[in-house]
Amino acid sequence: MATKRIDYIDYLKGLSITWVVWYHTVHPWFVDFSFRIPLFFFASGIFFKIVPIKTYIQKKTNQLLVPFVFFYLLYYIFLIIQNYLAHHNLNDFDFGCIWEVFELHKQNYSFTVNPPLWFICALFCQQVMTYLLVKIFRKRWLITIVAIILTYLGVEYVWDMYTPLMFGRALKYLIYYVLGHEYGKQTIGIIENGNKSSYYPLYIGIVLFGGAWGLEKIPSLNDTLLTYIETLGLIIILIYVFKWIHRFRFAYPFWFFGRNSYIVLGVSEIYQTIFMIIALHAFGHISIFIGIVQTLCTLLLLWPTINILNKRIPKLIGKGTLINYSDFRQRLS
Repeated sequence: MATKRIDYIDYLKGLSITWVVWYHTVHPWFVDFSFRIPLFFFASGIFFKIVPIKTYIQKKTNQLLVPFVFFYLLYYIFLIIQNYLAHHNLNDFDFGCIWEVFELHKQNYSFTVNPPLWFICALFCQQVMTYLLVKIFRKRWLITIVAIILTYLGVEYVWDMYTPLMFGRALKYLIYYVLGHEYGKQTIGIIENGNKSSYYPLYIGIVLFGGAWGLEKIPSLNDTLLTYIETLGLIIILIYVFKWIHRFRFAYPFWFFGRNSYIVLGVSEIYQTIFMIIALHAFGHISIFIGIVQTLCTLLLLWPTINILNKRIPKLIGKGTLINYSDFRQRLS
């Protein structure tokens, strides 16, 4: 059952990450519905494990910090090359943009250098907060209540504040990560038990999604709260959808991109920028049709890129131990 759980949750994560790619093109209005971000963090929360602090630091250094630095510097080099090819010199290039990662950001503002990497920063913040919540409060219901309060404070107050490492944006979606961590595996266990109760979460998801969607039509109600409820209901429904379709071959790309989401976040913006430049030169404008082609071409190029990076430099993309603090301490001693 553990394999099945990992399979279709990775498919689910793949949907969110391919939706991110599509979102960064010219797209139809419905693509703007921001389920991709909550879905990504909810699915990521399911895989999060509480381990001893020393193990946690080393693990997250290799899984988050190392790939972030690698993809950040890769895109920085790409920006330099792009600027030189456009102007045949680097007189106007702001080399100082590399330090923007240490600046404070708010709302939807992101890095100049590889904007999608904000996901990794936010993921780091959410993991630290979840780790602390679990260690401090221990009881699931209390952890959930505190996470709801923190998310509310994030939306109402921190969202408009300048914060480091995308902390404000991470706080806005904290509840999804915590729910994924605290209830995701239990929900999947219910789905997998094979009896009548296996459909109870689906019924709840339909009620949450349909009820919130209907209540959003009433102007006097809190749209923000209803959006959270609606999105949570949709996530539950999507878990069932991918449980049913993940065995079909046409859905395999979702698994592939879901298992390699950091590479998609780290490289997709480079390919999308190249396709956008080509499209502007060829057609003089960008349309929804071009956006769809741009998305498909980006995903097609990402496929061999992922295979090459996984084979050649796995430790630089978070799939191995590049930095070992134990070895480092032994050398010092």
